[in-house]
Amino acid sequence: MSKDDEVFSKYPTTMSCMEAFDQLTICYSIGGQFRNYYRHGKFNSCDDQLKKFKFCLFNSKNPIKVQEWYKAKSEHRKSTNALTDDLIWNERS
Repeated sequence: MSKDDEVFSKYPTTMSCMEAFDQLTICYSIGGQFRNYYRHGKFNSCDDQLKKFKFCLFNSKNPIKVQEWYKAKSEHRKSTNALTDDLIWNERS
């Protein structure tokens, strides 16, 4: 097993388009928009959920592309500290 195989083995090889669609509809719902407005002070454009759904529609049968998607998403979250954005609230004035 090569180093690339080991790195990719920790990422899923499948993606559920139904789950991606559910995440997109929840984001666009009144409750999802209210939650985002309450937490961040602005409405959500749902771009991430829409990108995931579109990716899933065209690439969900290709396990390599799915793993690359999850790897890129993980690296993006690490580089932008997206994991802690919802955990730390700043006081708004």
